[in-house]
Amino acid sequence: MNTGIPPTLTMRCIDINSPYCPCILAETNDCIFCSHLSGQQTCDCNWTGICIYNEWHWRKDARDWQSRDDRDVPPRSEIETDFVVEKAITENTCVLAFRLPADLVQELKKTGAFVFVRRPLDRENCQFPVGIMQVDGDTVRVAIERTGPKSGRLLIAGDRRILVRGPYYNGILGQPWIDNIRCGRIMIVAGGIGQAQALPLAATLVGNGNAVTALLAPGRAGTVFVEQELAALGAEVIVVTSLRREGLDLVKSRMTASETRPELLVSAGPDEQHYALIAAMQAAGVNIPMAATNNATMCCGEGICGSCGRKTRGHKMIRACKAQADFAQIADS
Repeated sequence: MNTGIPPTLTMRCIDINSPYCPCILAETNDCIFCSHLSGQQTCDCNWTGICIYNEWHWRKDARDWQSRDDRDVPPRSEIETDFVVEKAITENTCVLAFRLPADLVQELKKTGAFVFVRRPLDRENCQFPVGIMQVDGDTVRVAIERTGPKSGRLLIAGDRRILVRGPYYNGILGQPWIDNIRCGRIMIVAGGIGQAQALPLAATLVGNGNAVTALLAPGRAGTVFVEQELAALGAEVIVVTSLRREGLDLVKSRMTASETRPELLVSAGPDEQHYALIAAMQAAGVNIPMAATNNATMCCGEGICGSCGRKTRGHKMIRACKAQADFAQIADS
């Protein structure tokens, strides 16, 4: 079956030719895509869109007659708003809902979108990233897991103000596969808080005419909380008590049967789950593309702080908040 997706993924920047490109990395010769803006003398970007190097020079030349604010890349929006705890999943996991302006909401509909959130009175280093779970009109829903002081402070009793900064787009590694596959068989494996990301993934995939099977496990969240929503989208839903004890064997059995073998595997969960699914594919003797939620540590979202650095199997360091890459090529370190 020709589903329209290539078997390999070419690494590129998620922000390329967006309103946020060229970014501050171009100013420091650290652009992750343009060879000239990463300090090389030759052009080998293999890009057919608007030239990033030319765009950067245009802005640089404008310095003599424009103010700095006029020539700079626009900053990501930072909006203060109220939130409600719409659903308490467990003691430490809940779904928050908040309203945002229409232009920002439109950007957050993109698969893989995420935002940084914090309490308005907290310092900027208290912000943390959270993937978009659902967008309904001007209301945005996210799932929060209380794992430390940052997420814990957001849920302090009596304080229902939140500062939201975005949009950011690199919440899914392998997003071109998600966006481009048509009329294929897809298996989404979602565990723990990763279930929240399964919803926008399934919505995109079902909307593009794909047959989606969602295998759900409670994981660290302790419960399955998106079963009904996924079924309402038209996905086949399979619930297991444990991915390790039941789910991986089920994945391998579906991989080896021609009538159920997917053209694309999607892993929404922790990195340990991603690597376990890669091992399951290898055990089944199957080699298909796998998209995966991006679990890199992120502090700035702009590629300048270094916290999201991940090493590839080719010994190259990438900025995971910006670089679209095949998760299978990221070293297990």
